[in-house]
Parts: sequence; structure tokens; C-alpha cells
Amino acid sequence: MIFRRMAWAGLILILTWVAGLVAGEDASSPGWFQYRGPNRDGKSSETGLVHSWDSSGPREVWRVPVGAGFSAITIVGNRLFTMDSDEQTEYALSLDAESGKTIWRVPVGPIFKDVNGDGPRSGPTVDSDLVFVLGSRGHLMALSTASGEVVWQLQYQDAFDSTLPTWAFSTAPLVDGDLLIMEVGGSGERAIAALEKRTGEIRWTAQEANVAYSSPIVLELGGIKQFVFLLQQRIVAVNREGEELWRVPFAPKLDIKPALPLFVAPDLVMVAASYDTGAKVVRLAAEDGSVTAQEVWTSRFMRSHFNTSIALDEHIYGFDSATLRCLDAKTGERGWAKRGLGKGSLIYADGMFIVLSERGKLVLLEATPEGYRELASHQVLKGRCWTAPSLWNGQLYVRNHTELVRLDLRDRASE
Repeated sequence: MIFRRMAWAGLILILTWVAGLVAGEDASSPGWFQYRGPNRDGKSSETGLVHSWDSSGPREVWRVPVGAGFSAITIVGNRLFTMDSDEQTEYALSLDAESGKTIWRVPVGPIFKDVNGDGPRSGPTVDSDLVFVLGSRGHLMALSTASGEVVWQLQYQDAFDSTLPTWAFSTAPLVDGDLLIMEVGGSGERAIAALEKRTGEIRWTAQEANVAYSSPIVLELGGIKQFVFLLQQRIVAVNREGEELWRVPFAPKLDIKPALPLFVAPDLVMVAASYDTGAKVVRLAAEDGSVTAQEVWTSRFMRSHFNTSIALDEHIYGFDSATLRCLDAKTGERGWAKRGLGKGSLIYADGMFIVLSERGKLVLLEATPEGYRELASHQVLKGRCWTAPSLWNGQLYVRNHTELVRLDLRDRASE
């Protein structure tokens, strides 16, 4: 069930299963229904969270086994959605948020195996009664959230003449109205595609480029909606019809760029990549129905690997390879830096960053450009942890390749 807050006669009523929840809603939307949260920016509007804990760490509600995979955890109401695998097959699965018990588990396609970790890379996206999932080998499916029944499916290689990337397909589906928008890596001008979300029918394809492993974001500037993609050769924005709005070259010889483009309000977009590449920021301007992009700064710092940074109050926070770092968004000037966590992931809520190191340490940090101010830390997982945390209703969900954990971060003292 999806919970939506509505004001009525001065009271807040919780309504169940509101149809039509879409990826474009703001950060107060009910649920962490897609990769990196309601706005794909890693930020939550939740408050009333703990800012410290004793030596026992945050309160663990449950811990359940899962198969290998890097897939993010999506939360809508009392249901979780993610993906995992066994020795032969990748699966989409739904779990009960209260108990951690599996409700359904549906095969998606053959497993992708790699020295860095087996299994699916993409995170599910929930829209009303459908959940969209992408297997590592290019099998895209729309499933019933209630039962896991297959509503429609297609294969990238068959539909777009796509080539399996070296590190597999990993992008997270983006829903906008009636469209499902994806990087698909097809041949010719079929690098990206828009599909009818209810049927899987292809609406349009666009751009000629190689897969870069990044997922798109959507933003609006001057009344113009644009979908921003980081492709291998460039960063590019298209409108809802797939028509190009602007493009800027970015590290064209590097084909590994998993981090999402980052919108820094009101008019900046940052892209970043690892392998000694660094970051680039462009400024957007909208006028007379068109958009232009002009480079503002580049830096060899903020070399994002599998993670994406967070923009907050004209600063950018993120993992610069194995260094957690703060940059000035307008100038690229370096602020504080902290080593020792490895290549982690972070989200923002209630005035702090919630960080998960790649070795499973959970850290709370004060969200300030003044310096690295650690509030609390605890070892919550072991092994490789490359999946960013997900937060909804005071509950934090983290995973590795063998376990999925629910942690209660609500501040009981404030209730």
C-alpha cells in the first residue's frame, strides 16, 4: 500500500494505495520509490531521526538473507522491492517491510557474473501498481507490485540491437507520466529510449552513443522539462519527445561513468567519474523555449565511482574515489576531506549525511561545509557494500551480497 499525506480539516489522514505516484514528485512524496529517493538526488525530507547512539549501534529491527546483487532498495508503504540472484538466475523480489519476509520473487533473466560481484545492478522503480526492473543482461520487465505477475517485458538486444556492456546493464528506470525513460545502449540513434509504461511499446529512441552505466535525471528550468543523460561521450539533455536540448563533451574516452548527473539548484549540473577523471559543472540558461549549457569549472577532484554526490546549500558532498569530500558548487574550490571509509555511498536527511562505507560501516555526519563532523558510527554489515542506503518513515535499509537489514533511526525521545 502507498501512503500519501493529505491535509483535511486541519488533520493529517493516511490514505492507502494512491494510484498515479510518479517519479517527478517532490521529496515529501510517500516512499523511497526509485533509485536515490523521490527526486533521484539522495535527499529525504524526513526529520525526527537519531543523531547518535551508544556502543550497541542503531536499533536493528530485522536482518534477512538475500542473494548476490547491487540492486538498490525501493520502499513504498509497507513493501520493499529489490533484486538478487542465485547461481543461475537474477530475480526481482518484494518483501514485507515489517517482517522482512519475501512476498514474491520473480525470475528476470540469467545471472551476470563478475569478479567485483555477481547479480543485478539496477534498482527497481515503483509507479502506482507497477514496478519496473532491469536484469543485468538487458531484460526489462514491468511487474504487478501486488503479485509479481509479468505485465510486459522486452529484451534490449532484441528491441534495440544493444550490446551487453562489459560491466552489464545497470541503469535505473525513470518514470515520467506515461513514459518509461531509459539508457538502453542500442545501435544507431538508439542509445536512449522512451517506452509506454503500461504496454512497453517503444515511443521513441534517440542519440548515438555507447553505454556509460549512468541513470538519467529529470529537471525543469524556465518551464522546460529536460531529461539529462550521462553517456560515454557526453552529457546530453532531451525533451519529452527525445529531441536534443543541449550537449557538453565529458571524458569521451572513458566508458565507465555510473554516477548520475547532479542538479545543483537553481541552474547547475555536475557530472563526475572516477579513473582520474574528476568533475565538470555546467550552467543552464533557458530562453525562448530553448536551453543552453555553458561550462563553469572542471576539477580532477570528486572522482565518483559507483556512487553519486549530494548537492546541499551550494556545496557538493561525495566520495572522491576513496576520499569523502566537500566542494563549493559554484567554483569547485575544495573544502574538507576525510579518508578511511573507502568508496562509500551517502544520503541526506534531518540535517545530516547517512554514510555507508564499502566495508559496511554506517556513519552519521553533520551536514556542514565547515568540516568533517562525525556524530556516530557502527559496523552494520560485512563484505562489499556498494549499494546506497534507502530511507523511509524513519527506517533505514542497507544491504550487501548476502544480507538485507532494517535499522530504526527514529528518535524515540522526541516522540
